[in-house]
Order: sequence, then structure tokens, then C-alpha cells
Amino acid sequence: MPNTFTQGNRHTAIWGGGLGRMTSLNGRWLGIPTGHMTANAVFGTGSDPDASYTITSTADDLAGVIWSPLSTIKVTKCRIYYGEGNTTNTTHAVNLSKFDIDAEGDLTNGTIVGSTAIDSGSDDRTTLAYTDLSIVANTVTSTQVLIAFVMCIDAINSSFSAKCIIEYTM
Repeated sequence: MPNTFTQGNRHTAIWGGGLGRMTSLNGRWLGIPTGHMTANAVFGTGSDPDASYTITSTADDLAGVIWSPLSTIKVTKCRIYYGEGNTTNTTHAVNLSKFDIDAEGDLTNGTIVGSTAIDSGSDDRTTLAYTDLSIVANTVTSTQVLIAFVMCIDAINSSFSAKCIIEYTM
């Protein structure tokens, strides 16, 4: 009898859209939306996004950036696209993290799934760039949410779009 290897079915999830007006938001981690945003969900200014998020008056902003599996999954790959509007060049950082979410929508126990990466290509409106992230903590349960992040590090344009693509198995 021959040995066989069965690989789980691979699935793809895609989300993204236009972020809200970006004025004065350089140096801040912003959640990549699941559609067009009118205001951005901000997750701190550190080397990685904040590991928690408490809703005060921003439930609509948070709902616009979360992606949640209905069963436990294992993320195997992640690519994040990003594009600026206008001529200001800037360096970009991207990240994919998972969070526990409670009944009110507050987030805790943020853990990096796709390691923070920096693209120092100094991109403006002439480049639709992307970065593939290294996956470090790939299991995401049905009680957790994923958020993809982008940060414009050294400058910013008023318009910005981003897209996250993950490959996962169940």
C-alpha cells in the first residue's frame, strides 16, 4: 500500500478599500478596511500595532477593519497591497495581527500573525506596491478576528487604498 499525503484545501480571503482621509495620520498604524472608510481605526504608533483596542465611540470604525473566520483556520500566506494618491513619497510598514474579541467588540491579546515589514521604496501615486509577510503565529480561532495594518512612516498623502490577501487552510 503506497504512502499518501493529503494537503488541506487552500482558501483565499481578500479585503481592502479606501481608507478615510489620511491628513496627519503618518506614523500611526491604521486598520485596512473591508470596504471604503470615512474614518480610520488607529492602533498606535509603536514598532507594531497596539495589542488591544477598547471601543469608546468607534464601533463603526472597528467593524470596518475586522475579518473573522467562522471556524478555526491556519494562515499560510499573506500579501498586502498599498497605493497612495498624490506625489508625496513615503515609506510603508505593514502587519497582520489576530485579536480576541469580546461581546462589546473590545480587542485584547493582540498577536502578530504576519511579521511587521517595512517597504522603504518611498512610493507615491506612481506605484502600487505590495509586501509578502512572514507568517509567525498562524492559528486563528472562530472567537478571534484578523486585522491587516498599514503605516505611512515618514510622510503621507490625503488618499490611500490598501488590500490584504491571505491564504489559509482549515
